[in-house]
Amino acid sequence: MENQRLSAVDVLEGGPLLETRPEKTLSELVRERRATPAFSSTPVSEDALRKILQAGLGAPSSYNMQPWRFIVVRDIEQRKRLRRAAMNQEQVEQAPVVIVACGDTEGWKEDLAEVIRIGSVHRVNGESHIDRKRKNVMADLGSQPNMGMWVTKQTMIAATTMMWMAEALGYDTGPMEGFYENQVRAVLRIPEHVRVIFLLAIGHLRGEDGNYPGRLPGSRTVFAEHYGDPLNLEATE
Repeated sequence: MENQRLSAVDVLEGGPLLETRPEKTLSELVRERRATPAFSSTPVSEDALRKILQAGLGAPSSYNMQPWRFIVVRDIEQRKRLRRAAMNQEQVEQAPVVIVACGDTEGWKEDLAEVIRIGSVHRVNGESHIDRKRKNVMADLGSQPNMGMWVTKQTMIAATTMMWMAEALGYDTGPMEGFYENQVRAVLRIPEHVRVIFLLAIGHLRGEDGNYPGRLPGSRTVFAEHYGDPLNLEATE
């Protein structure tokens, strides 16, 4: 079957299944995943891209407000422009897909009514729940002192979910936080009230993967009940 190119809407709303891959387990991914140093030009299938995006869109978010906005960059010339805005990181141009994760600091004002409507369709919102949710969102987000931080928290959950799904489907990923936000915004025509948070390159590894770099001991980073109190992470019989 000819591998036809789908639009971003087609990718999300369905279409022919172009490729199936055995999915890895989460424990395998956590153990084996590395940031990809170089990508081949081998494309990401439309079916896989659809699954990756849908995984992110299904991530949890505070009040279910979903303030994330994702721009899928596949055009080679656009990737070259984006590379310059991303501190010349070559993976941006190499990878066949780069997902630019953004957070809309004002979207909740327009999205609240639709979030409530969709919840009602799924029969999760009674009248008292709807009224309480509307008041809580208006009070909390309306007086949020750091909306940029709030959308970053929500968006990173979704973007990381996309990364794990890509890896589960057999692809390699390169998460990147090094970029000039204003330049990325200019290249992609992103409004000022939308924060650029994270770039995720997706494709296939070219060459060899990096070695496992090791991790700090759990005694340095995981505590019990109070900060600094040790938690025993050793396996017990």
